[in-house]
Amino acid sequence: MAVLYIVASAAAGRVWRLPFDDELLAMVPPLPAGFSDSAWDLARFYLNGGNIHPPLTVLYFSILHSFGVSEWVMRLGSLAMMTLALALWQLVALTLIGERGEAPVGATPRLVAVLLFGLSPAAVGLGDAIRWYPQFALLVALFAALYFLSGTRVGRIASAVPLGLAISINLIAPLVILPFAIYRYLLERAWRASFEMAYWAIFALFAAPGLYTAISVLRYKLVAVWASKCARGPLVGIASDVIGVFGGSAIGIGEAWVVIPVIAIAAAAVVTQIDWRAPACRNHLLLLMLGGMVPAAVAGCDESRMFLYMAPILAAVLTLFLARYAVSGATGRMLLLTACTVFPSLVAIGELRAGIHSTERNWTVPTADVIDFIDRNESGDTLVMSTDAVIPWELEKRPEPHRCTSYFLYNQACFADPQHYRSIFIVRAYGDRSQSVRLMQRFVARVAEITRSRDRVAGVRAGHDTDSRLKTKLTGVPHDQFILTVDLYR
Repeated sequence: MAVLYIVASAAAGRVWRLPFDDELLAMVPPLPAGFSDSAWDLARFYLNGGNIHPPLTVLYFSILHSFGVSEWVMRLGSLAMMTLALALWQLVALTLIGERGEAPVGATPRLVAVLLFGLSPAAVGLGDAIRWYPQFALLVALFAALYFLSGTRVGRIASAVPLGLAISINLIAPLVILPFAIYRYLLERAWRASFEMAYWAIFALFAAPGLYTAISVLRYKLVAVWASKCARGPLVGIASDVIGVFGGSAIGIGEAWVVIPVIAIAAAAVVTQIDWRAPACRNHLLLLMLGGMVPAAVAGCDESRMFLYMAPILAAVLTLFLARYAVSGATGRMLLLTACTVFPSLVAIGELRAGIHSTERNWTVPTADVIDFIDRNESGDTLVMSTDAVIPWELEKRPEPHRCTSYFLYNQACFADPQHYRSIFIVRAYGDRSQSVRLMQRFVARVAEITRSRDRVAGVRAGHDTDSRLKTKLTGVPHDQFILTVDLYR
C-alpha cells in the first residue's frame, strides 16, 4: 500500500510542487506589530486567538523553515505522516475483518485494501501539504489504532495522547471526540470511573494548547470565523465537501458525475455495516467518525480539505463492505465494485496533474510558468507587483540586484523611485487578501500611477479553470476562466 500511495502521489505531481499561498502562512506566519518571529511569540499569538488555529502546526513548520529545511523535505515529512495514517487504518480494517470469524483474511480482500488505501484521492491530493491536515490525520489514526488494536487497558489509555494532541493541531477535533464519546458511553457502555478519570486527564494535558486557543477564538473570533468558513449555505457546503472527500478536490464541479458511483457504494457500505443487534460493534465508531462531516457540511462549511483525516476512514469502511463479497464467494461482484470505487481515484490523479478542474484554484497557480515569463522578458531594472503571494516568495529565493518584488504594496522599498524601472510586471491573481476592497483599491491606484506613462508591451494569461462559468453561476461569485494574468509595461 505504501509503495502504491507514494507512486500515485508522485504521478499526480505531488511532493516536488511549488507551495500554494496557505502553505506560506504555515512557514512564515504573519504577525502584527509587537510580535517577533520567535517560537514564544508565535505560541503567544496563536494561543490568544490571533489565528483560528492552535499553535503546534505553525510552530512545527516555522521552526523547520527557520533552520533552513527545504519545502520538499517538509513535504516528504507530511507524506510520511499520511502514509503511516493510511497504513494504521488499513491495519484496523483488516483486523476488524479478521475478527468477524467468517473466514481468514485472504489475498483478495488484502488486494482491495491496498487499492482503496493506496489510491485514496483525498490522500493523494493533500497528503504532502505543508499544513495541518496530514498531522491531524496521523493523530486520528494513532488514536484509532491504539484504541482498537492495543488489547490492553494501558494501550487504550494511551490513545488519549494523540486524541488530545489532535485538538492542539486543529479545532475540528470535536468531530472525532464527540463520535468517540457517543460510541464509548452510549454504544459500548464502557464507563469505568478510574479509566475515565485517567483517560480524560491525560487528554486534557495534551489538549491544553488547543483548548486555550478554542477559548480565545470563542471570545474574540467566533463570528468572523463562522462568516469566513461557513457562510455559503448547506447546499454549497454539502456539495463541496462530498466532492472534495470523494474526488480529492481535483475533480471539479463539471465532472462531479464521476464520483456518483463511489458515493452510492459508500452509502451502501455505511448502511450494511450497521449492526442493530450489537451496538458495541467497533465498525460503529468508524461510521460515527465519518458522520462528523454531516453537521459541518449542513452548516455550510465548504473547506473539504479539513476532512483529509476521513480519507482512510472511508477506505476502511469500503474495505469492510467489499470484503463481505469475498467471504460469500461473489468475488466477481467485489472486483466490479472495487473498479467503480477506484475509477474516480484514477481520474483525480490525472486531474491533479492537469490542474484545470480543481475546486481549489490556489492549488493550481502555474507559478513556474509565470516566473519563466518574467525571466525571459525582463530588461534592466525590474519591478514585480503581485497579488499572488507565491510569485514574490519564489522570486525572492534567488534575489537579483536589478529586480524588486512586492506582494501588493508591502515592500515599500520598491516604490521609492518607480520611474527608474525599465520593466514593470503586474501579476494579478485572486487570493485571500483580494477580498479586501480597500487593499485592492490601493493596489489598483498604485498600478495606474506607476504605469501611466508606459505602454503594455506583453502579457500572459496562465492557468485555465474549465469550470469557471459553472462556479460563477452556482456561487454568484465571479470566477475568471484564467487563474492568473501578467502584464508587462515599459
